[in-house]
Amino acid sequence: MQGNGFKIAAVAAFILLSLFYLWPTAQRALNARELAAMDSTQQVEYREANYDDLQNTRERSLNLGLDLQGGMHVTLEVGAGALIKELAEGREDETFTAALAAANAAAVESRDNYVDLFVDAVEEERPGTRLARYFRNSSRGITARSSNDEVAEYLRVELADAIVRATEIIRQRVDRFGVTEPSIQQQGSNRIAVELPGVDEPQRVRDLLRGTAKLEFRLLPDPGIVANAAQQIVAYVDQGTAPAADTTASGAASDSTGAAADSASSELDIASMTGTAAPEAQTGERLMSDLVALVQNDGFNPYFGAVQARDTAAVSAILRRPDVARLIPPGVDLFYSARPIEGRESEDEYWLMGVNERIELEGDVVTDAGPDFDPLTNAPLVSISMNGEGASRWSQLTGANIGKPVAIVLDGLVYTWPRINSRISGGRTSIEGVTKTEADDIVTVLKSGALPAPVQIVEERTVGPSLGAESVNAGLRSLMIGFAIVVVFMIFYYRTAGLVAGVTLILNVLFIFGILAGFRATLTLPGMAGIVLTIGMAVDANVLIFERIREEMATGKTLKAAVQGGFEKALSAIADANITTFLIGVILYSFGLGPIQGFAVTLMAGIVTSLFTALVVTRLLLDYLVQSRGANVAFG
Repeated sequence: MQGNGFKIAAVAAFILLSLFYLWPTAQRALNARELAAMDSTQQVEYREANYDDLQNTRERSLNLGLDLQGGMHVTLEVGAGALIKELAEGREDETFTAALAAANAAAVESRDNYVDLFVDAVEEERPGTRLARYFRNSSRGITARSSNDEVAEYLRVELADAIVRATEIIRQRVDRFGVTEPSIQQQGSNRIAVELPGVDEPQRVRDLLRGTAKLEFRLLPDPGIVANAAQQIVAYVDQGTAPAADTTASGAASDSTGAAADSASSELDIASMTGTAAPEAQTGERLMSDLVALVQNDGFNPYFGAVQARDTAAVSAILRRPDVARLIPPGVDLFYSARPIEGRESEDEYWLMGVNERIELEGDVVTDAGPDFDPLTNAPLVSISMNGEGASRWSQLTGANIGKPVAIVLDGLVYTWPRINSRISGGRTSIEGVTKTEADDIVTVLKSGALPAPVQIVEERTVGPSLGAESVNAGLRSLMIGFAIVVVFMIFYYRTAGLVAGVTLILNVLFIFGILAGFRATLTLPGMAGIVLTIGMAVDANVLIFERIREEMATGKTLKAAVQGGFEKALSAIADANITTFLIGVILYSFGLGPIQGFAVTLMAGIVTSLFTALVVTRLLLDYLVQSRGANVAFG
């Protein structure tokens, strides 16, 4: 054993480091077992009394992936078409609109850059069209003389920048949401993959991720005009004719509210309420009077009508029809209320109401936002502070419209429309009509900033905690069975040397988990498969060594010389196999996502530990048995 001091110190240090990094994981498992034996009251008291320790243990323990602890995987697609339309700044014409529609259709099947699809579509719609007629930005060097190639490059840069900014904003929102070890990665030219372990509120996460944080302050139109337009549109859609104008609106129509109401609940679809739902979700046209419950004009609220959550997509689709859109009063937009109507039998009924098309103030003037409570009613609200420019314009707006309502619109939903009682100075206001959870989420969205373009969820997978626990048990069971079979075979075939191989395999598994915990890697189900594969590779290295030693012993060498010669002759074969496999692991990690990366990480960690245990630990044990103890080690 002389001359092995450094190797012994390295093995001891590796063992101590692995135990150090794995101790929080073991402690967390012990805490979970202790909590499981308590009732709910005792669990709450225990968590409150040991909050810091539990939090510290959780942060330092080995991370589990979505497939092992449950959670959400969401793929978001940034609306490249909306971004290009915004960059055109209202210069669209029929060619532009047709090309945008063609690019959207082509993007469903193609993985090419959206800008290239749009440029090709413009050329196909009207050959020779100069893109500079739509996109001019003197600050970015795009003028009327810019070539199509220069404009296309400008659009590619803007789209790439929008994806980067959207990824960062999504990351900030997720961090503020409080998810531990989330994974947020750009995928392709316009997609973002988000993995959120341990999330059990999927609807809240969906709303948080796709909210664009577009905050607007708008005045409201004359309620009579909106009520009259509602009557005309309902009559036109149902009968094909519009009745004569009636600014008092129909009180009898309010009776249809009860007929339209249905106690069956339906999930609130924000996309359909804001008009961004996919076309296939907006089918099934019915009578407008069955979809919208008209209400009597009260002289203050510009209600178009009340709509069940399940019917919002159908109503939005009807209102977008060109023949129906022309009946909407000019200068008026129709938005849904963010909160269900209070006092109704159905909890899923929302106001469809008119707001002025003109935006008086936007969210870019907001400097701070925070959750707060109304001092009189103790109701939760979002307190907003504005910069100097916003405070001045807000003061002018409120001073010039005393007695009138002003709507606060966030992401196409009207949160509140209070009456202005006096001029508001100082640049402070609030969003009311929200729950405490909604107030926290709105603050998160506003503080993270507005997305450069709308995002849409194109893929979503949710893994429940119970399924994750089953995956953990199945993975551990396969790991233990595989380990036991390999060790039994090695002892049966190589006798004493097989027992040495079993010890090195135990240390190998310990080192793999220690590396994963030390580098705060995430263990996934494919990662556990990688560990099982590594056990096979580790024992393969020992088989190569033992076979070379047997060959050396067959030539008549002493056991000590045979061990020396066996390790030297097996080294090149072991190195070749592990280096090539390690390079494959690097490629998988570089180009893979999620589970593939998890598999690659455990595979690479396993190769490193396999080399170390086979060449160092096995050699130390054999040297100790042969040289120090003088044992006659059997190799089968």
